Amino acid sequence: MQNPRLIISLDFELHWGVFDTYGESYNDNIIGARVAIPKILALFKKYNIHATWAIVGFLFNEDKNDYARYKPILKPLYNDQKLNSYDCTIGENEDSDKIHYAHSLIKLIQECPNQELASHSYSHYYCQAEGQTIEQFDDDIKSAVSIAKDKFSLDLNSFVFPKNQVNYEYLEVLKKYSFSIFRDSHPAKFESVFFERAFRLINTFFKLSKYSLNTSNEHHGLKAIKGDRFLRPYTFPFLNYLMIRRVKNEMTFAAKNNSIYHLWWHPHNFGKNLDKNLNNLVEILLKYKDLQKKYNMDSVSMRDI
Repeated sequence: MQNPRLIISLDFELHWGVFDTYGESYNDNIIGARVAIPKILALFKKYNIHATWAIVGFLFNEDKNDYARYKPILKPLYNDQKLNSYDCTIGENEDSDKIHYAHSLIKLIQECPNQELASHSYSHYYCQAEGQTIEQFDDDIKSAVSIAKDKFSLDLNSFVFPKNQVNYEYLEVLKKYSFSIFRDSHPAKFESVFFERAFRLINTFFKLSKYSLNTSNEHHGLKAIKGDRFLRPYTFPFLNYLMIRRVKNEMTFAAKNNSIYHLWWHPHNFGKNLDKNLNNLVEILLKYKDLQKKYNMDSVSMRDI
């Protein structure tokens, strides 16, 4: 029997993950993420944490020449053009544009022990949006794989669908490019998007649903592992206390039952209230170390499942 396991995955996107929802209003958080990442890595190293960083392919570019070189021939033709990341205005390189390039940060992650560099698509691709096609997705993934290989000698194994828009029909494309595992999503409980989001938000703090055991499954020849809990950014002290308590209780349940516990967030979630968000992470990692002693819980990346 395998030991219980803690998986941490981070959706590393910077501005590419929020341009269509927040525009420029979120840039302080994005810049804050650049400060947060080295501190997160330091904690991962201190507590010997294996983590998966799902990175938008655009961030691998070093400059505009790379941007032009790796741009897919077939770009997504979304019906809603505000989703099109290729309409974003970018700077010349990372020195002049801190929200669209992250080559130096990716190098930092790669140099940190036990960190997996994974894919979050090349262009933060919306796999359930109307208008785009599987052929366009194929070209997107081709670019993501190429730039990771060329710039960092990486063979990508794990994939996280942007916005958790899992499209099972597209798994054949991931197999084609030698991916072995993806982060799956839990089925919606409500048809209404509003009620679904409200449920997930409240369930972060109060036990509206029971935690169920998490195991890897297979879809179309790829392993799938569901994300259990999104680690929300710090807001108010009492709500924060409830959130961390819920995470710890779920981790304990998983450890006692030889299950997987999969925690995920975005680095930009730590972009404001950095110290408080880092304190949350320390609490969680200390809890993991306690569960490691009591129940032999392991820290693993997605590719190790």
